[in-house]
Amino acid sequence: ATAKLAAQDAWLSTPESIQAFREQVESLNPQTSSFQLASITDRSIQLDGRSIKIRIYDPGGTAPQPVLIYVHGACWVAGSLDSHDEVSRFLAHEGHAVVVATDYRLAPEHPYPAAHDDVFETIGWVRAHADELGVDRNRVALAGESAGAHLAAATAVRVMDEAAAEPLAFLLLVYAALDGSGSSWTECKGHYFASPEEARSRYGSPLWVDDLAGMPPTFNIYGEYESPRAEQELFVRKLREDGVAVRAYMNEGVGHDVQTWLSVTGERRAHKVAAGYVREGFGSAP
Repeated sequence: ATAKLAAQDAWLSTPESIQAFREQVESLNPQTSSFQLASITDRSIQLDGRSIKIRIYDPGGTAPQPVLIYVHGACWVAGSLDSHDEVSRFLAHEGHAVVVATDYRLAPEHPYPAAHDDVFETIGWVRAHADELGVDRNRVALAGESAGAHLAAATAVRVMDEAAAEPLAFLLLVYAALDGSGSSWTECKGHYFASPEEARSRYGSPLWVDDLAGMPPTFNIYGEYESPRAEQELFVRKLREDGVAVRAYMNEGVGHDVQTWLSVTGERRAHKVAAGYVREGFGSAP
């Protein structure tokens, strides 16, 4: 087998450092929420031979409501329903849609393609239970930030590939990592991918997929100074060249600004743009 990708940076080089990073990510969620919803429900759902947790955020609209499946980031090794609770609340409240957050399996305990499979199968579960959830099975969209945006983009490619999969309403990417084989974030990728071949594969590097014509309308938010910016701009260009409707927003003056994204405080440009994209994608009122 090809040697495992190197986890180069010391901050994720040991089980203790991974645990410390997980605790740090959990601490970013605000202690109290600014967004009140009609209901928030935790569930365990059965996928293919396993179960994962999801959290359903219902803003209280008229059923059947559109539904946004949200995939959290944090290097493929951290993050949870709790760490991204405020972001999910915000998107449901301001996006006028039910949000289903997925607690996918984390690396290194569960390497590629575990998280990818969890996200893909969650889409099928939501469609199959649409009536129970009070959502419209024909208005299902996918969103994620950072590593979660990588999973969302890769899953959108898989939905495009599989003839039996119904198309997504749209794809929302925030501070996305799109090149699994690239030089950025190798310390994270080394825990998720077991080999360079996996990292460069169709669902490992959505950036290098040649045929994107079947992708859903895509919204992309990225930071002016973040290291994956070139990946994001190239992906936008490739989508446009293949005839996919794309909107892109560069958040000026920031880098990979995930801490602000999670806290939903302070500078709110990216959040307002994201909520607007959700409303636009579902054709909701502004």
